[in-house]
Amino acid sequence: MSRNRSVQALTDAARQRSTAAEQAVQKALRQARKDNTPITVTGLAAAAGVSTDFIYRHPALRAQVEALRRTRRAAPSAQSNATDVEAASSTLVRRLSQQLADARRTHHQEVTELRKALEVAHGELLTLRRKLDDAARGDRRVGDSACQSPCCARRHP
Repeated sequence: MSRNRSVQALTDAARQRSTAAEQAVQKALRQARKDNTPITVTGLAAAAGVSTDFIYRHPALRAQVEALRRTRRAAPSAQSNATDVEAASSTLVRRLSQQLADARRTHHQEVTELRKALEVAHGELLTLRRKLDDAARGDRRVGDSACQSPCCARRHP
């Protein structure tokens, strides 16, 4: 019998928590309507102190959220009209974005030129190392000069 009472007490407590959470969401919805604030499930859940999953699992609450969203979209607010300050900041953002794109393009060109110069320098170093190795082995040919030996008048390979 005591086990049955424990189960009943847990069931009642869960029901009370759920009811309290629903009331908190309803209160948050009323406040959002009054404040004319943007409606999102995440924002509403945070205001009510519940999880977003709680709102999504309750079709009646979710329907109210969606209905409020639709009415807000249908009636544009006076705040949606662009002011001079917003237009100026938008222009500034576009100008800075363009400057950033130009700087990136210039940087990319410089890096490409430097890589090409590095490739050329590596090629020259390789040529010089080969000439140095040939000279160290006793090969008389350091460049493309002809053989200086009196025995032949040909170039050595």
